[in-house]
Amino acid sequence: MHEKRVVITGAGSGLGRALAFCFAENGWRVACADIRLDRAQDTVRLMREFGVGAMALKVDVGSDASMEAMRDEILAAWDGVDCVVNNAGVACAGSVAQTSLDDWRWTLNIDLMGVVRGCHAFLPVLLEQGSGHLVNIASFAGFANAPRMGAYSAAKAGVISLSETLRAELAGSKVNVSVVCPAFFPTNLMDTARAPESDKATAKKFMAKATQNADDIAAIIYREIQRGTFLVLPTKGERGRWRIKRFAPELFFRKLVALAGKAGGGT
Repeated sequence: MHEKRVVITGAGSGLGRALAFCFAENGWRVACADIRLDRAQDTVRLMREFGVGAMALKVDVGSDASMEAMRDEILAAWDGVDCVVNNAGVACAGSVAQTSLDDWRWTLNIDLMGVVRGCHAFLPVLLEQGSGHLVNIASFAGFANAPRMGAYSAAKAGVISLSETLRAELAGSKVNVSVVCPAFFPTNLMDTARAPESDKATAKKFMAKATQNADDIAAIIYREIQRGTFLVLPTKGERGRWRIKRFAPELFFRKLVALAGKAGGGT
């Protein structure tokens, strides 16, 4: 049996790096792709202790040509891939009325179209080889639709919808799909966020209160991928909140508005 191969976008930091370590620890060869090559190289350097094959690649998931070039580079080195984790993303916050159209385009191009590009680039490869797994990192924001997160929530809801469509299209094949919807946990996502400082501060407060870190989330994601789970809700409490949203949407809405009011937010 060949050594399994995974490509992870946004592998230079945060959840992407934690996932790279998790796959490597389990014997996978890992292609670490990031818009910052130096960060991807750092991830590869830190993975040497696992004794697996790894490579660092520069990719801009917001560019068709960059994603296709990354795919071609990986296939030239490996002649196939077993798992594609579309993880790279950005954050945006602010009211719908005040979020600029440029920020909407930026968020949707990376958080939604970046995943579309990853699926579009690699799905034909997985279908041709007759097996594989697409893992799309969305967010619980795609279900919650909290105030002041319109662009981000819309993008993540799109990733959930895309993943459900892919699941239906691939039913009966040996290509699996998972969509991952975590809530807040500590990452450096706010470093590049386009948001008022008050919204960044609110997000950081939620991150600081989290009882799970990126390594915890990565371990759960890896486990659920091996099980073939479609909807992965890795942060504590989100499965219960998802059930409330599904079966008692008005109750969920009231709780969401109340929580948002307590958290505050900028204008």
